[in-house]
Amino acid sequence: MDQEKNMELLLWEYIDGQLSGEEKIRVEQLLHQDAEWKKTFFEIKEMNALLMSSETEQPSMRFSKNVMDEIARYKIAPATKSYVNKKIVFGIAGFFLVLIAGFLIYLFTQIDFSASSSTPMPVELPELKLDWKKWINSTSVQLFLMADIVFGLMLLDRFLTKRKNAAINKLQH
Repeated sequence: MDQEKNMELLLWEYIDGQLSGEEKIRVEQLLHQDAEWKKTFFEIKEMNALLMSSETEQPSMRFSKNVMDEIARYKIAPATKSYVNKKIVFGIAGFFLVLIAGFLIYLFTQIDFSASSSTPMPVELPELKLDWKKWINSTSVQLFLMADIVFGLMLLDRFLTKRKNAAINKLQH
């Protein structure tokens, strides 16, 4: 197979006049001696003549306009603003604002404003003593993982549903 490929390559270069003097002499000798080389040479020469004689087709004068008209028939994708659900963004922002407000309220309730001294007292936050072993155990980790799996499956279902609906809409149009 490789030898046949090499033979065709050499014959194409011979027809195109791209071979050096030594290679040209070698190909001419092979053409006189080997019937397979001669047969392949005439096939390639015939194909080359067909390629040279045929005219390439020119696109119509309205080709670009026709392509643009065809593209215009399809529904244009909506702007990026419509991809983001504003309710979700406002919900997340609201959650963090409530969290920050709660932290600030807790902080201000712990300050002792009754102390009147000329030197400012540093604010001392109460020491939080949480028993992490009580809250983070195998049951809580398993519940967390189960919740993550459920949320992941819900997101996957939502993605696949949107994809299916998009395919249905595409088929209908």
